[in-house]
Amino acid sequence: MRIAYLYYDFLNLYGEDGNIKIISNILKQNKIKHEILYLSLTDKLDFDSYDLVYISSGTENNKKVALKYLLKYKKDIKKYVMDNKFILATGNSVDLFGSKIDDIDALGIFDYTVKSGLRKIKEVYINGNIINKKIIGFINNDSYLSDVTYHLFEDEGIHYKNFFGTYLLGPVLVRNPEFLKYFLNNLTNKKLKYDLKLENKAYNEFIKNYVKEA
Repeated sequence: MRIAYLYYDFLNLYGEDGNIKIISNILKQNKIKHEILYLSLTDKLDFDSYDLVYISSGTENNKKVALKYLLKYKKDIKKYVMDNKFILATGNSVDLFGSKIDDIDALGIFDYTVKSGLRKIKEVYINGNIINKKIIGFINNDSYLSDVTYHLFEDEGIHYKNFFGTYLLGPVLVRNPEFLKYFLNNLTNKKLKYDLKLENKAYNEFIKNYVKEA
């Protein structure tokens, strides 16, 4: 399995590399051979060879620079998505895949548009949609999506085929063990074994405290 971690050194806020670390740990536990390709802006991208593409959050300026480098792969990314290959995009990297970011043309993989507004910084506790569990995390951005057809979670993110995009940080896979299992079981097409005692304890503690304070 080949995993492309796009712009790991450029879109790297909020410890979002934790998503890659937990994916790798679970694959190792299940003795699934995998290679993580840490790809920077000037590296050549070969989407035909990737089983999973991961891209995460960056500053607003870095996000726009990353877009310039990705635009030449627009057709390859579109084909990758339509071929049912896996992409996980977290934080404001979700913005890159819409039609526009304010007045700038984005990748146009999906029809949604992105508008900048007041910055949102908040904890999140929402329905999981694709799993029967609450999803937790936090949001710290000033982007707003419009015209999203398929939300990943309750009124949040985007889910189409095997494209999973969410503004939620945390990292989202670490903080949501059931979503992690759903994602990796689908990625590998296997029912994997998991040792997530700490992750489950942290999740349950958050839920207990959140409900108590609500």
